[in-house]
Amino acid sequence: MPLVFPLCVNHNLPPNVKLPYVHCKISTCRLRNVRFVVRNQKSSHFLDWEQGEEDEDEEGSPWEGAVVYKRKSSVTHLEYCTTLERLGLAKLSTKVSRSRASVMGLRVTKDVKDYPDGTPVLISLDVTRKKHNWRLDGIIRTVIALACNRCGEPAPESIFSNFSLLLSEEPIKEPETLDMGVMFGEDKFKSFENGEKEMEDADAWILLEDQLYFPPEEKVIDISKQIRDLVHIEITINAVCDPKCKGLCLKCGANLNVNSCSCHMQQVEEKGYGPLGGLKKQMQQT
Repeated sequence: MPLVFPLCVNHNLPPNVKLPYVHCKISTCRLRNVRFVVRNQKSSHFLDWEQGEEDEDEEGSPWEGAVVYKRKSSVTHLEYCTTLERLGLAKLSTKVSRSRASVMGLRVTKDVKDYPDGTPVLISLDVTRKKHNWRLDGIIRTVIALACNRCGEPAPESIFSNFSLLLSEEPIKEPETLDMGVMFGEDKFKSFENGEKEMEDADAWILLEDQLYFPPEEKVIDISKQIRDLVHIEITINAVCDPKCKGLCLKCGANLNVNSCSCHMQQVEEKGYGPLGGLKKQMQQT
């Protein structure tokens, strides 16, 4: 049945009054004691919550290939396998990166059916539950292809990076003031005392952008953006395809790893010195 306008009807309103509402999450409507109606060109009909859950799985599900964490208290360790192509990083994937990944023992699992020949990205996660927070400590392993700093050809760059994410069931509040660890005046050592207390709580050292809001009614959260950010951080301008790379000729631009040039055999013409060009010879004669 073609969907035209998803609307929500609030039970607290009179029967003849309908409250237009763009339906995004069924869980939100459930908390608001709201039913939703789907209207097509011919008629309107109400959907039960069981049907709504099916629609929510289809509409609210992450995009294909996304790295998602599913809430489950009994699971303390997770392994993910995806590819650079599925993460939207196809520009960093070439034959060079796939070859290096194969040498490192990184393989694409059978579950990745859309990009079986892509560059693998392996993610390991340790899950720790602390009151209303879920802490994810992980390791990402992959290989990206960058431009060689000497010859410009693709150069593989291995990535082995640690990361930590904090999923909070309460909205993330951005601090009003930034504590730099130094205070002047009578309480100049107060900040350091607070810092020692914060060191006892490892969660305090997780960056604000790595803290995500994970409402209790949500069962799945997409962490693909954080994984992509980790890969972007590893992009460097000093990548080298081989330690013995000869680079390019500074005159003709030839790749000295493949071709040879005779630029170094050409005699360099002496530069003139203007009116003082013949002064050296005159001084030598005297």
